[in-house]
Amino acid sequence: MSWAIYSPEDYPKRDDELQEWVDYRSSCGVTVVLKAHEWTRLEDFYKHTRYESWIADEGNARESIVTGKQVAERMVGDFKLRGIRAADIDRISEAQKKEIEAEAEATNMKFRWMFITRFEQQFRVKTQGGPGRWMPNTYEEECYKLHNRRPPDVIPQAQQAASALQQVIVQPDPEMIQQLVAQQVATELEKLTASTKGK
Repeated sequence: MSWAIYSPEDYPKRDDELQEWVDYRSSCGVTVVLKAHEWTRLEDFYKHTRYESWIADEGNARESIVTGKQVAERMVGDFKLRGIRAADIDRISEAQKKEIEAEAEATNMKFRWMFITRFEQQFRVKTQGGPGRWMPNTYEEECYKLHNRRPPDVIPQAQQAASALQQVIVQPDPEMIQQLVAQQVATELEKLTASTKGK
């Protein structure tokens, strides 16, 4: 019996902005490195150590054994929408393998379409002056490429929204400013004259 996991995506992923690996896939305390479009065989058994307290205390570690089947089934349950699938790879035919792979890829494409839709909603809100984003993140860019689409034209939209929000600056009329200043001076002189008369 040899359980394996099929993934349409690489896990973990390299985040070039953060310069680190992110988006690991773990279940039952076991982290599995998955390659896109490949079956990753699991071990028959994994030893998992769980700590109930991180304070230096003797005897707080608990060890348990989980099977490859448990890891695979839990991972499929947790990440099914991403297209992760599992099977006892030695007990299925090549045709069944191909069927699982095709279904996993189709599910993953639907999942990626949700990311495109979410970004475009945020983009529309941003163009209307609300909270949102102009640029897709790295994963969303990857989703656009796989769906053979382009993100919305960010620069023209951003410029259009920025110009709509710009305030119109009106140069005041110099004669009007002189009249306002003269009125204010006259008012201040009247106050000064009234206060000296009272003394």
